[in-house]
Amino acid sequence: MTLDRRAFLATAAGAALVGTRRAATAAVNEAALDRLTAAAQRAGSIIWYESSPRDQIDRVVAAFARRFPNVRLEHVRDTGGNAMAGRVIQEVQGNTRTCDIGTNSASVIWPLVGRNLVERVDWAASGADAKLAPTPFTLLTTASTYVILSNSRMVTDADAPKNWDDLLDPRWRDKLGTWIRAEGLVSLAANWGEDRVARYIERLNAQKPFLFKSTFPLAQQLAAGEVAVALGIHHTAQPPIRRGAPIRVSVPDPAAISSLFSFVPSAARNKDGGQLLALWLATPDGARAYEEATGRGNYMIPGTDTSRLLANRAIAEFTPDRTDTMLPLLTRFNRMLAEGGGREVD
Repeated sequence: MTLDRRAFLATAAGAALVGTRRAATAAVNEAALDRLTAAAQRAGSIIWYESSPRDQIDRVVAAFARRFPNVRLEHVRDTGGNAMAGRVIQEVQGNTRTCDIGTNSASVIWPLVGRNLVERVDWAASGADAKLAPTPFTLLTTASTYVILSNSRMVTDADAPKNWDDLLDPRWRDKLGTWIRAEGLVSLAANWGEDRVARYIERLNAQKPFLFKSTFPLAQQLAAGEVAVALGIHHTAQPPIRRGAPIRVSVPDPAAISSLFSFVPSAARNKDGGQLLALWLATPDGARAYEEATGRGNYMIPGTDTSRLLANRAIAEFTPDRTDTMLPLLTRFNRMLAEGGGREVD
C-alpha cells in the first residue's frame, strides 16, 4: 500500500523541507508538554524503539527522567534498521503491545505510513517548528552526517581532501575507504541528481576503494593507517578521535545527511507519551542530551554540535515524502559500489 499523495499534500501543505539550513526557531509549548505529561502518566510507561547501545541511551533516559520524573521511559534497542517496521507490523497484527514511539529513517517509517500504522500528529499545535515536522507522521530527531576523513600522520593539511571531488584525486587510488552502503551518496542525489551521482560513483570505483561493512571499523582502520582517506560518518569517527587517533574531519559542501525521525504508531498504547518524548527530543535540552550520549545531533536545533558542524553548508537529503524516489536509487547505488571493483572488508 502507498500513501494517498493528495491526502499527504493537503495535510503537509506549506511544511518546510528538512533539507533547508535554517534552524528551527519556535519553542515547544510548555503547556502542551504539561498536558502530554499528565496523559502519559495515566497511560503507564512509554516504550521507545531505537538503535543506540544501552550505555548511551541510558544517559538520555536519565535526562528525560530529570525533566519528567513521574513518567517512566523504557528503551528497547532495535539494531536491525528495516527490522523495526516488520516488528511493528507483526505486533499490530498479533494484537500485542508495540512501541509508543520509534526513531528511524524515513525509508523504514514510510512503509508503515502506507499501511496506516503511523499516527497523524499536529506537531505545530505543541509548538514544534514546521521545519522539524516535514510531514504529519514524522518529527526530526537527529541525523548521521557524512564526512571526509583523513589520517593526519599520513596526509598533510594541504593535501587532505576536503570536498567530494577531492576524493577522486588519483593519489588516493588504493588508499581510500568507504562504507559499502550508499546512503550518503543517495542523499547527495537530492541536490546533484541521479545521473551526476552515478557518474561520481563510477569515478569513485576507479579508485579501487576498500568497502567496509560498517563505518565503525572504517574509522578504526583509518586511524591505524590501513587507509589514508575515507568517506565516513561523523559520529562513528568520534570514538577513535576521543582516544587520540590521528583523524582529521572535513565536512563537504553540500553536506549529505541521513535524518532519523520519531513517529508514533497508530496502535500505540501511550500515544501521548510517544508524542511527549518526540517533542522533548526536539527541544534544545532534549536534543543536546541525545547528541551528547550518541554523537548524532539535530542540525536544526541551535546550540547542538551538529548545528555548528553544518553551519554554512547546503544540506543534501531526500525528504520523507520522496522515499519512493529515494529507495530505487539506494538499490542502484548499492549495486554500483558492490560491483564496481572495490575490495570488501569486514
